[in-house]
Amino acid sequence: MHGNAVLPAGVVPTFRAANRRYAFLAAASGNYAPPSLNAFDRLSDADSIHQGHQDLGGVALNVDWDIGPGTLTSITAWRSWNWKPANDRDFLGLPITTISANPSQQEQWTQEIRYAGDFSETLSFVVGVFAFQQEINSTGRQEQGASAGLWLLAPSANNTPALLNGYGQTSKINSKNVSAALFGQLEWKVTDRLRLLPGIRFNYDQKEVDYNAQVYGGIANPTPAQVTLQRSILAPLAYKADVENDNISGQITAAYQLTDTINGYATYATSYKPVGLNLGGIPTDAAGNPILSTAVVDPEDVRHIEVGLKTQPLPGVTANFAVFDTEIEDYQAQVFNAAQIGVLRGYLANADKVRVRGFEFDGAADIGDNFSIYGALAWTDGEYEKFVDAPVPLEFTGLTINGVQIQSIDISGSRLPGISKWAGSLGGEFTNPGGFLGRDGEFFVAADASYRSEFSSSPTPSSYLNVDGYTLVNARAGFRADNGWDVFVWARNLLDEDYYEQLAAAPGGSGLYAGQVGDPRTTGITLRGRF
Repeated sequence: MHGNAVLPAGVVPTFRAANRRYAFLAAASGNYAPPSLNAFDRLSDADSIHQGHQDLGGVALNVDWDIGPGTLTSITAWRSWNWKPANDRDFLGLPITTISANPSQQEQWTQEIRYAGDFSETLSFVVGVFAFQQEINSTGRQEQGASAGLWLLAPSANNTPALLNGYGQTSKINSKNVSAALFGQLEWKVTDRLRLLPGIRFNYDQKEVDYNAQVYGGIANPTPAQVTLQRSILAPLAYKADVENDNISGQITAAYQLTDTINGYATYATSYKPVGLNLGGIPTDAAGNPILSTAVVDPEDVRHIEVGLKTQPLPGVTANFAVFDTEIEDYQAQVFNAAQIGVLRGYLANADKVRVRGFEFDGAADIGDNFSIYGALAWTDGEYEKFVDAPVPLEFTGLTINGVQIQSIDISGSRLPGISKWAGSLGGEFTNPGGFLGRDGEFFVAADASYRSEFSSSPTPSSYLNVDGYTLVNARAGFRADNGWDVFVWARNLLDEDYYEQLAAAPGGSGLYAGQVGDPRTTGITLRGRF
């Protein structure tokens, strides 16, 4: 079944839970037991090397030249990044995925030339061009170990325990990106109180990818049925794609000074996220052929409206408020096709339309000469207005209806990932003039707390991949010298809150999901100087 996979009445989704696999492997793999099932014990469980070696470099040249009524600016930059990772992709101390590495070499050039100046006392401008070029070359390798068959294949199909032992995949991925833009913006002081800021940008993008992955190893002389099982885990895949796209986007802002202490503004903007290519593999059809339509990800078209006030109601007090509404067509979502085991990594796909709306408030106040407070509050509502062909959630992994496995589901009306309904922060700082080590300045003590409510951590909402809300408290105390020297001690996550930054289904469709835990209480001391 493909498309709008709305479950009929009485159909209950199930999936192969990781803890059930642990029990099975305890008997099949030498009484294996994980060191802990509590992520906040922060105990690693790996039997393969972990490596994050990288070399980064770059150079930039900025030139400013006063010409006529403005300044001509040129910014030229070159960057390189050599990335040599190694991972234990099964996250377990078992020989499931014994090699997982995807070394990458990247180079990029950027060039911007802009001219900014004033036509008159009431009209200023910025015009310019921008160019970007990037090349990425990656050579990957993944290899399965002796326990891979027990973990990744159904017990009924695993009549050869060594079927995946030594079975692997190598890949070569070459991609090139070229982007260019022409842009311009005006600022027109219509009256002493009213300003208009229109802007326009023409964008051009051209991208290409050459992906080639081949398999090797495993048992000698496998039968056709065994080859089918092997390729349900790792399969050869080759595809090429070359795409280009252009777009015109723009915005207009009207800013009006209502009183001496209240300024209002309204913005209407269209923006653009360029066409994309999937560089890490794409889904395949039942015959194992790449679905080439998924290699290219359509560009996003964004419409944004925002209205706000910036105020100073009392001396030393600021209060700002804004409401906004954003609609995105062809939203680019990072998805995992958990139902299709051969896709071992996430890939980009387009949701038809999403909407995000909400309001934001931030303010600050000085209380006397020595104390200040500040805070912010935001309410955000984000949902898929239309996404009829979304990947299945974790709990639908392997679900069949009338003997046909579900490949997609309609999640129109569901919430977007990563968005908390409520988020806020509150902080304060106390200062006192003084001297330290012969330098004049001020001593200070400060603390702040930030909160976000629970949120979905999966492109397709799943009851197993919701992150609970949490509050983090930070503090710092020290001395700021008038001549630019600072010394202070600090603590992040002072109360040692246990929280997840994200939860995600592990690739491979085994039913395993993993979390990225937030930093524990961290303390330190900083010495900083400005010249």
